[in-house]
Amino acid sequence: MKTYKKSLLLSSMLVGALALAGCSGEKEAGAKEDKQDEFIIAYLPQENSEQKAKVDKAFEEDLEKILGMEVTSYQANSYNAAIEAMKNDKADLALFGAFSYIVASERAGAEALAGIKTDTSLPMSVFITASDSDIESLEDLKGKTIGFADPVSTSGHLMPKSYLIESLGLTLEEVEKEGKFFKSINFAGGHDKAVIGVTNKQYDVATVSPGVLKMMEKNGVIKKEDYKIIEEVPTIEVGSGGAYAIRDNHSEETKNDVKEFLLTYDDPTYLEALTGSKDTKLVEVQDSDFDEFRKVAESLNLSPEELLAH
Repeated sequence: MKTYKKSLLLSSMLVGALALAGCSGEKEAGAKEDKQDEFIIAYLPQENSEQKAKVDKAFEEDLEKILGMEVTSYQANSYNAAIEAMKNDKADLALFGAFSYIVASERAGAEALAGIKTDTSLPMSVFITASDSDIESLEDLKGKTIGFADPVSTSGHLMPKSYLIESLGLTLEEVEKEGKFFKSINFAGGHDKAVIGVTNKQYDVATVSPGVLKMMEKNGVIKKEDYKIIEEVPTIEVGSGGAYAIRDNHSEETKNDVKEFLLTYDDPTYLEALTGSKDTKLVEVQDSDFDEFRKVAESLNLSPEELLAH
């Protein structure tokens, strides 16, 4: 795999952050916060449900016992709003996705404490084609039609596109402009639609989550003999589940208390609510665990605002 320099992305993201931040003052990194009597969790935009609200409330009440202060929460109306709230001391903790954490760490100094780990036996993404196709490898994709799952999908677009660039030595322009490498480039509108597009031969190849393939087979939507996998994009075991990140100007004592709470929190109902999988646990993460995602962002020339969409 190529070795990428992190500095270029950090510089470009900082420029974007400064432009959006306007004239707001800088925080002193690592400073100990004033004594506070409230700890605020910002929840990022996601599907809301009565069950999710219930487990979140229990999580907050348990954290209150550890911190000895009231824990409150609110639903941020955007990723950027949650990041700006943390930057301006209006939020103390948030669960960011891998790409939004990269921006939060640069723009708001968010400090990663723990991440979500699920089933790592599956690859992050797979390239599939019809079972009777003559395509056998990535090299065979030149001049073919591809169906990415969705523009904002990590496993159905960003990661496999970056993998193509690295594996075949292509440029970003070659994988993004029709006629350069691919005959045509399409977005199916979802992983399931991309799979159906391949089995119906609407696309020569598609990039999808292997979990979706398993689910579609289980539900009888497709059969295993309808398609074949020509390449797997390896799972990034640590970091792919995002990170619980704390505002950086908290004291080390508070940071350690929250971190220990997260790493020992084993309520199965709460953990399953995070991902929909029972095979979920919280593990220690650090900023460097997201370097692979920074490489992807750099290779795809993604701005901070584009990262926040994924």
